[in-house]
Amino acid sequence: YKNKRYKGNNIYLTVIDQPTSASPILEERAKDGQGEARDYFFEASVDKRKPYVNQQVTLTLKFYIGVRHYGNPELTEPSTSGFWTEVLGTKNAYYQILNNRRYKVLERKYALFPTQTAELTIGRATIRATVAGKRASRRDPFDVFGDFLGRGTDVTVRSQAVSIDVQPLPREGRPREFDGTIGRYSISATADKREVEVNQPVTVTFRLNGTGNIKSAGEPLIPENDDFRIYRASTSENISRANDRLGGAKIYEEVFIPKRPGELEIPAITYWFFDPDAGQYKKVSTRPIKIKAIKPEGYVASPDVPYASPDMTISSETRDIRFIKDDPGPFAPIGQLLLTTPLYLTVNAVPALILAAVIVVGRRREKLAGNVGLARSRAAGKVARRRLAKANSLLGRDNAEEFYAEIHLAMLSYLADKFNISPHGLTSDSIKTLLLEKKADYELVESIMAVIKRCDFARFASSAQTPGDEKETLEATSRIIVMLEGVKFD
Repeated sequence: YKNKRYKGNNIYLTVIDQPTSASPILEERAKDGQGEARDYFFEASVDKRKPYVNQQVTLTLKFYIGVRHYGNPELTEPSTSGFWTEVLGTKNAYYQILNNRRYKVLERKYALFPTQTAELTIGRATIRATVAGKRASRRDPFDVFGDFLGRGTDVTVRSQAVSIDVQPLPREGRPREFDGTIGRYSISATADKREVEVNQPVTVTFRLNGTGNIKSAGEPLIPENDDFRIYRASTSENISRANDRLGGAKIYEEVFIPKRPGELEIPAITYWFFDPDAGQYKKVSTRPIKIKAIKPEGYVASPDVPYASPDMTISSETRDIRFIKDDPGPFAPIGQLLLTTPLYLTVNAVPALILAAVIVVGRRREKLAGNVGLARSRAAGKVARRRLAKANSLLGRDNAEEFYAEIHLAMLSYLADKFNISPHGLTSDSIKTLLLEKKADYELVESIMAVIKRCDFARFASSAQTPGDEKETLEATSRIIVMLEGVKFD
């Protein structure tokens, strides 16, 4: 490139003749009660069973699926009461061999930090997926449900709950300065200037780096100093998730104001933490920082008289110094009370409404997950409308047989979902008997029978059907499904 040669590095790969073996426990979990390989299963595991309080526990969820699936599986997160939780991320799908069967693995990890010493339980996670069903080797040419059943089966799989025995921190060797920080850290200190006039600020940045729950890391203890006045400026943090470990940096800014001229020193700051891997209390320290404080013009060497430079004026506009008033004058409220303002009420009402909506949606999902019939009944209309839309796209394309097959399938699949029955073996007579047993309106039943009969004639009797007939059939089917949606059957 531009008469220069650039060379990259070598990459070495090790190729083995056998796939890496899985643990016997995992291979046993991949079998069902008859010893056959499962089509799919869901595993939850942790890297520690007896962690210290506030020590990271890595929870790994793995969904193994050995058959074809459709779309993206839907995950319901496990309950983690008693833990501070942070999602580490979801890995790209990969494959693993178990019992000589190839599984696709979907993996998601969490960093859990126990907040109390007790026997805690990580709840069961739930995953919903649509997997391919098993098809018969020979297919009935009159089976109109072949395509429908080939679209897959909805399955729900749950992981096992995991128990964690959280241990207290050891009392032996605990220093008095220890404030509860768990992990492995280093600390540094830097000043924005090394030479400054007396009573002018020096900003010192203390940076705490390491792995652990950086959000709960304590502040460094800065002792009183006769040479400086010390003020807190700001605190910020950066979170990292490297190698499945939570960590990062926490930054504290402190303002040191020299009280006198001369060669001054900000002493080293010691920071204590508990290293759970070593099981010991450890400390790290900053380096001392030398500050040269210069004597300004007009400086008075008295701790009771603050220094003021010749160009500094103190007035009623000064924010850090106020003159004492002998008489404060009358007191009166300024503006409207914050609690009664519409903006305040709106801002505080929105989170409550969102929480209520989340609770309602969660309970509805739990209800649907536990009642397959209710879930099918509620989704019946939506599925039927999709099929009618497909039938509408077939109008006027000289493929009447395919059009009427779609109408027939829309009607039968709707009734099967509505009553939570199998679509296999449904005939006109069985549908009519079922609807009459459910006390459906007789005219509505006859309308349904007429649509089914028209579809059968168009598909199997080779009767001539005009585009007008197709449109009339589509409209009649749409009206029937709308009427059925408003009926509550016994």
